[in-house]
Amino acid sequence: MTKTLMALLAAMGALALLGVGPAEPAASARTSEPSGPGIPTGVLMIGDSTTKRVTPWLAEHRPGWHVDGQGGRPVRALGHRIEVYLRSHPAPADFIMALGTNRSFHPAWTRQRLVHAINKLPAETNVYLVMVVRAGRFQAWKDAVLRDYNRISRSLAKTRPNTWIIDWRRTVLRDPTLDPRTGRSLLLEDGTHQTGEPYGQSGPGVETYVRLIEQKLARHATETPSPDVAEDRGVRVSRTGD
Repeated sequence: MTKTLMALLAAMGALALLGVGPAEPAASARTSEPSGPGIPTGVLMIGDSTTKRVTPWLAEHRPGWHVDGQGGRPVRALGHRIEVYLRSHPAPADFIMALGTNRSFHPAWTRQRLVHAINKLPAETNVYLVMVVRAGRFQAWKDAVLRDYNRISRSLAKTRPNTWIIDWRRTVLRDPTLDPRTGRSLLLEDGTHQTGEPYGQSGPGVETYVRLIEQKLARHATETPSPDVAEDRGVRVSRTGD
C-alpha cells in the first residue's frame, strides 16, 4: 500500500469520525452573478491565513465564491474588507467571517466594533461567524484572547437575524488525534493552520474546514434562524469554553 493511499484512507476516516460528510447541493447554488437590482446573491468569505489555506480548494470547487484571505490579517480589518467588496457587489447573499486568529490590541476588538462592521452588510445577508482556535498548551495564552472573540461573535448571533456560528473550534478540540501540548492533529499541523495541500502537510484539515462551512450554508439556505437552534445561535456556551 503506497503512502498516498494510506494518507487518503486516514483522511477519509478522520472526516467520518468527525461527522463531516459531503455538502448538500444548496451551498453551491449561490453564484456571484447578479440576478437583479438589490437581490442578494453570491458568497463572500473574509479571513486570514486559515482562509488562505482553503482558497485553492474553494477556487476549484466553489468558483463562484469570493474568497478574501491574507496571512497575518488582524480581526480589526473586517470592516474595511467588507467595504472593499461592497463597492462592486452591494448585496451578498451570504457572508462568512473567518477572522480572529490574529489578535487586535490597538484598538481592542469589541462587540461594538463587530456590530459596526457587520452592519455594513445588507440586513438580508446571511452571516456566518467561524469560531477560531489556537490549540495546545503552547498557545494557551494566545487562545485566551480568541475565546473572548468567540464570545463576542456568539453574542451577535443571539441578536442579529440571519446569523449563525460555524464551530470549527469545537471540531478541532474534539478531534481524538489532537495533541493537547503541541496542538497538532490530523486537522492542524501546528495548532492553528489546517493540514492539506498545497500549503500544509497532508491531512483532512482543509476539507473538513470547508465541509463545515458548506453544510451550514446548505442547512440555512432557505430557513430563518430559530431560538431552538441553540448551537447555531450561540445561546449555549460551548463545552470547549468559548
